[in-house]
Amino acid sequence: MSADLFSTTDPLGRTVRLTERCYHDHIVVEHPDLDDPEEIERSVRLAEQIAQDTIDPQRTVYYRTYQRRPQRWLVKVVVDEQGEVVTAYRVKRMKQEEIILWQQ
Repeated sequence: MSADLFSTTDPLGRTVRLTERCYHDHIVVEHPDLDDPEEIERSVRLAEQIAQDTIDPQRTVYYRTYQRRPQRWLVKVVVDEQGEVVTAYRVKRMKQEEIILWQQ
């Protein structure tokens, strides 16, 4: 079992965690531009929008604005039904097909 890098509570009161394995074996390798686990944690805890994933409706996606001048991105964090982060990466916008579950 992999240790947690963080465990936090989302705006809906759900516990979400990121394991060392997911972070080091997937996020750092596949999405090296998002190399700060604290930014991932903030994106869940301070999410601006929470939606249902279009690929797997059992998963939840969290969006939060991430700005490093001159660029503006959204951090997208995908979480499974057990509250474990599956992936996290930067996107320009939400998918239009996603169903919004909560909005700030």
